[in-house]
Amino acid sequence: MSIIESLRKLVDPVQLRQEQEERKALRETPVKETAGAPPVFVCRVCGHTDIQDAYCPVCLADTMSRQELPRR
Repeated sequence: MSIIESLRKLVDPVQLRQEQEERKALRETPVKETAGAPPVFVCRVCGHTDIQDAYCPVCLADTMSRQELPRR
């Protein structure tokens, strides 16, 4: 606790308590991520597209790479 907060506690404890509650609420609220379309993966060998990132079900190999979406 800083010296200024100690003085504020003596001068205006109600406002200090409200600010502390606001800070606590901001710390504890989870950050929501924006929901978007799932990433698209393309097989480097056969061109199969899927949302799975590991193995291509057609080639049965680890050849999937993430396709970059065009920027707007």
